[in-house]
Amino acid sequence: MFKSKWKYSALSLLCVLAIGNTAYAEREFFWSDAVPLQSCFQNRDGIPNKMGIEKDGKKIEIELPSCEEVKKNQVLVLVNGRYLHVEDSGGVPFIENGRTMVPLRAIADVFQFEVGWEQSQEKITLTKDGKSIIMHIGKPDILVDGEKVKLEEVVPMIKNNVTFLPVRQLAEILGIQVDWDGSTRTATFN
Repeated sequence: MFKSKWKYSALSLLCVLAIGNTAYAEREFFWSDAVPLQSCFQNRDGIPNKMGIEKDGKKIEIELPSCEEVKKNQVLVLVNGRYLHVEDSGGVPFIENGRTMVPLRAIADVFQFEVGWEQSQEKITLTKDGKSIIMHIGKPDILVDGEKVKLEEVVPMIKNNVTFLPVRQLAEILGIQVDWDGSTRTATFN
């Protein structure tokens, strides 16, 4: 009887872990108090970018940015005291023409927007509390509650199969204050 309780307990624990990991794997990002650290590499000889691993008996070379490159190019996003962490390097915030670009799903999550996507038109619709924002990939004109607004210098884009939005202009449209700290390359939303 004691052994069967352990079997059921272990099986239950495995089910909980499997379900929890499956749900967690669907998210490409999360918010945390900890400052995110991106992957970088520099070997013992001071040579960046190339790291080798062995998988199934085959040597695989992985290219990672140097730690200097990561520090120079990393963009941090801080909302309500919590940092954006990205699970996949394809969704890392970046600077485009002087504007901070952040993954659409992260913005929608933190500001609690419902997201609509129409593939044929590459149309993004964000809705919350009766407010509607409509954008198209690659186009500077957006509709905010039916009124036309023009994005400056950057447009919504897809990079590495992730949709990115110019977050400052979007936040300002929503009445959210955004501060930029150039020394730490951090966009802070209050």
